[in-house]
Amino acid sequence: MSDAAAGDPPALILGGPWVWPLSMIRSLGRHGVPLFSTGTAASFVAASRWHRAAPRAWGEDPTPETLAPYLAALPVGRMVVIPSTDEWALGVARLPRELAARFPSSLPPLDSLEILTDKGRFAATLAELGVPHPRTVCVGPGGDWSRIPDEAFANAFLKPRNSQAFRRRFGLKALRFGSRAEATALADDAREASLEVMLQEYVPGPPTGHYMVEGFVDRAGRVRARFVRQRLRMFPPDFGDSTCMVGVPVDRVRRAVEHLDRLLAHLSYRGVFEAEFKHDERDGEFKLLEVNARPWGFIGFADACGVDFCGMAYRDALGHTVEAVTTYQVGRRCVVGADRFACWRELRAGRLTPWASLRSWLGARQLLFAWDDPLPGFARLLLHLWIVARRALARIAGRTGQTSQE
Repeated sequence: MSDAAAGDPPALILGGPWVWPLSMIRSLGRHGVPLFSTGTAASFVAASRWHRAAPRAWGEDPTPETLAPYLAALPVGRMVVIPSTDEWALGVARLPRELAARFPSSLPPLDSLEILTDKGRFAATLAELGVPHPRTVCVGPGGDWSRIPDEAFANAFLKPRNSQAFRRRFGLKALRFGSRAEATALADDAREASLEVMLQEYVPGPPTGHYMVEGFVDRAGRVRARFVRQRLRMFPPDFGDSTCMVGVPVDRVRRAVEHLDRLLAHLSYRGVFEAEFKHDERDGEFKLLEVNARPWGFIGFADACGVDFCGMAYRDALGHTVEAVTTYQVGRRCVVGADRFACWRELRAGRLTPWASLRSWLGARQLLFAWDDPLPGFARLLLHLWIVARRALARIAGRTGQTSQE
């Protein structure tokens, strides 16, 4: 059944060449919502049967800074805007009032978004509310790292205040260090790249200690749905991404949900959210690590289990009633291609058997491949094969050149 009523405007996804904009396109498309996308041209995402390029070319690389003039020039009367990254969410939240009315969205207030995307302000807010979280020391721009006591460096790592900008620059989520001097040097390197980092305690425990509490809050401040995933495997270890997940009941993380609800109420939250917790075996608490205030990598998995977060954001932006979803399928698994690396690591360590790894894949949902939308998966596979072949040819050429010199 379609989620779009007769006469409702299309959605505009501010995306990119990543899996989660593809999941957003599929979720809306399967529910009959007309949509357009930007930032997805010439990528595997554009191969989706539901993909349609925006009715006007951007004219340059899409950026949040040029979002307002781009929207103002679109030859449409109205569209629901759904951002896919922190930067896009902030850009939408900063639109002038007249444009925001023409291009509605379901997002938290701007100040709340800024708190959630600045990990330093986020940690300070959690401390103010008494929400369990890892010990965090934020130096601040231009701060003096020599004033930090030695004990703050114990069992800690460097976490960026702006995670997406940091990952684009360094290709990493966080930085490990072996000594205080190394930590200070790494922080200086980040500062030279106009990025700030902070010290955060590493919560020990296996990947299975991670739980993602996803949900949606409507414009009246009511939580209309929740979905909880438990991480089973990740790659790379410690600061990698989930590669195998399973849906679990909300009651398993009830204390985490209570803490999260208090934070959401404090922020006057609205829209989709994904909160990452890690269960700390030392004190039994669920420590809140971060909250994403925009769609995330596994949002398509939630839809497959019965919770259509993208459709909720679309309906709420238009002022429609968002019906509560109180149940979903538990026990279903979801895997991504990088799980082969996680499994190989576990096999070598003797923590996993070949049969157990195969059994975890059987019946699991794939984010990239879908029977009703197969072309993006094939396009991504061909791109991967081309990259592998190009690297192999480069290695062969390098060895040939070295041999000829000898």
